[in-house]
Amino acid sequence: MKALSKPAAPQNGHTENGILRLLVVGNIGGEPDMRTWVAVVAAVCAFASSPIGARIAFGAEPASGCGIPQEIHDGWAMSSPEKQGLNAALLCAMDEGISGGKLANVDDIVVIRHGVLVYERYFDYPHQLNYDATTRHNGYSMTKSVVSLLVGIAMDRGLIRDLDAPIVSYLSDDKGLRESDKDRITLRHLLTMSAGLGFEREPGVSFAYNNRETELIGAILKKVTGKPVDVLAQENIFAPLGIEDVAWYKDPVSGRPTSASGLSLRPRDWAKIGQLVLNRGAWEGRQIVPASWVDQSTAEHIKTKESQSYGYQWWVGRSLDGDRAVDWIAAKGFNSQKTVIIPALDMVVVFNAGRESKNMVAPELDLLDRYIVPAALKD
Repeated sequence: MKALSKPAAPQNGHTENGILRLLVVGNIGGEPDMRTWVAVVAAVCAFASSPIGARIAFGAEPASGCGIPQEIHDGWAMSSPEKQGLNAALLCAMDEGISGGKLANVDDIVVIRHGVLVYERYFDYPHQLNYDATTRHNGYSMTKSVVSLLVGIAMDRGLIRDLDAPIVSYLSDDKGLRESDKDRITLRHLLTMSAGLGFEREPGVSFAYNNRETELIGAILKKVTGKPVDVLAQENIFAPLGIEDVAWYKDPVSGRPTSASGLSLRPRDWAKIGQLVLNRGAWEGRQIVPASWVDQSTAEHIKTKESQSYGYQWWVGRSLDGDRAVDWIAAKGFNSQKTVIIPALDMVVVFNAGRESKNMVAPELDLLDRYIVPAALKD
């Protein structure tokens, strides 16, 4: 960050704070006359009673006017976007566009910059559940990325030693995995969605999104730890991050929590997952997930048919602002759920929605590209 130059001397009778400087005209002896004193006092009183004057008098800054976070005592520090180097006007333009029906119909947007909550907005739609900061939102396939973090924790503890070992070595009771065309599938293939299950493809050759592959990852975690994914996440991720309001869908037949989908968290808690990844697995001085695993799992491992690539249950993409490209990592789920981590901007952005936009295939990424990333890039 370049050093800020010293502000120029105030001009036109204004101070550095933008307050009109009152010039007291005295009499010949240097003392102000009574009429001048009356004028000065009246002007000061009028300014102090104005909204701007009141904020300055009490040491507060003018609010950005939109997306102001609420205090719900969940551990997030909060500030205005401007204090964290964001252009609040762009965020407010996005806010107005969504509220006015001109932009994507997302349920909520949460923006974290420099580890601080700076923007939070929940949008109301007729005949639809209205969300607020205390309401959980189903993340659908964002669940997969949390399961990936659990794999890193299991590896750090020596419970999983080799990503390239055949998964049948973990799941020997699964007769289907002992078939000749599946006995070469490894955990790495499952993590990168390249096992080819159900697509008659050789493992490791190409990407093919498949929920069953993530369910097998959850089964491996259960085998090596003795605990289902919801318990593992509660003990190793949610509790350290102060995430208390959790719901995890369980299969009605087996009673086991699903690994490919089904995790519901408050939007701010999804942001905590993103911040954990941005911090390379650390939280408040404690290493929750190995930094090496965060680096490895969020790197590009395989190309997809989309404009993004895939890591280990994480999507890898980029936003463009003119001739500038900004790389990001994301957990993605059905109906436009996104937790986007942007390391170069030290930013996490969460989008939730209850339905797809009629106007855009990926509305949350359009909002990211047109408003949120430019708000951080523009000086």
